Amino acid sequence: MKSRDGKATWDKTRNGSFRVRFYCENDLRREKKVKSITDRDALIRAIKRRDQLDYWYPEVEQGESSQLLGTFDALADLWLNHCRNVREISDCCQHNYMSHLKHHIRPVIGSMLLSELSLMDIERVAAVIKDKKPQTRSYVAVRQARTDADFFDDDEFLSSSYRREILTVACMITKFGSERGYVVENPFKEFKLPECPEQPYDYWRLDDEDKFLLWLENGGRFYKYVGKRGSKEKYRKLFKTRGVQAFYDVVLFALRSGLRKGEIGALTARDVNFAENFILVRRSYNSRERRMKDTTKGKTFRMVEMNDDMREILSRRIEQCKSDKELLFNIKTWAIKNFSKYCRKGEVREIHFHSLRHTCLTNLANGYGMDAPLPLPQVQKIADHKDIATTMRYVHTDGIKNTGSRQWSRKHRIGLQEDAAADVGIKATGTPLRLVATNG
Repeated sequence: MKSRDGKATWDKTRNGSFRVRFYCENDLRREKKVKSITDRDALIRAIKRRDQLDYWYPEVEQGESSQLLGTFDALADLWLNHCRNVREISDCCQHNYMSHLKHHIRPVIGSMLLSELSLMDIERVAAVIKDKKPQTRSYVAVRQARTDADFFDDDEFLSSSYRREILTVACMITKFGSERGYVVENPFKEFKLPECPEQPYDYWRLDDEDKFLLWLENGGRFYKYVGKRGSKEKYRKLFKTRGVQAFYDVVLFALRSGLRKGEIGALTARDVNFAENFILVRRSYNSRERRMKDTTKGKTFRMVEMNDDMREILSRRIEQCKSDKELLFNIKTWAIKNFSKYCRKGEVREIHFHSLRHTCLTNLANGYGMDAPLPLPQVQKIADHKDIATTMRYVHTDGIKNTGSRQWSRKHRIGLQEDAAADVGIKATGTPLRLVATNG
């Protein structure tokens, strides 16, 4: 079924859903109720393009639909198709959903009938993944190398935030089925997702920044034990970091701008305005999908002011470009992909590349290396966060200095009040106030 003329109207119902009306090819007036704005906009776009609307109007009867979607696996496949075609999520997000289903959810409840699902089944999934160990060890390896590794207690098993993400996918699938009539009632509706305690996120202090940048300025030299082919003997050999100047530029630019890695990799000379002293952040490179995206992660654009370090780096790299469309930074190098290893070679606190963003926002909010700290709303705009709570996860403090100790004591406050009253008396009479003793 297609639209007759590509025209559609919509209105909002009393229960909060949206009703979309249009004329189909046989001149019959059709309407469709959808739950969300995303579904409404997707349906209207399909009507305007005059696409096939079989997804929105399946030709199967209710009995056939129940038979086709008899198991959780079938409902999960339909939900993935909905995420890809209607919600239009990114490929990496789709890959994460499929990975959660394949490795954690389907082996436990995939073959179960939808009519037999209950609250205990999602609790069974939660119990199974709680005893699972992670498949990759990259983040664990970094945690073990830190001096404050005692803070991290999830090294041997999946982290609490990752388990919460898996369980959220299972709940989203059953909610999708209940809203569209594939399930009579959402069996996981009463399930409470486990709390996710905040873990201390590591970042660089000012001395770490200076030490690592100085190490790169000196060539990024490091020693490594190597041996000749066929010999067990090894000797210590001096190596130099390849492309050290480009690596230095990317690290310093990330520390001063607070941009995401993909946003740095998408910058061109067209995005730089030296006259107004800002850069326009409007695109992002997705390393997992290996393609350039037209929007940033927040689906918006923003302007970020430049300091002297950023201006010097950008002016030098723009001079080296052959056109204004050429990318200014190469983020696909070995050094950036294995940034934590180079932190170890530079003998500084071992962090990931994304932690440079944490470092920049922390410096801005606390005033480290600055004349004064920035207000949090300004830090939020620089970070491109829609919620201030997200920004607060990026802003860290080294302690509790200059907080509670700055409160005035009671004696000091009373003294200031008396001094203020005396100043008022001097301005009113021209002479200081005097206390006069009286009898009675």
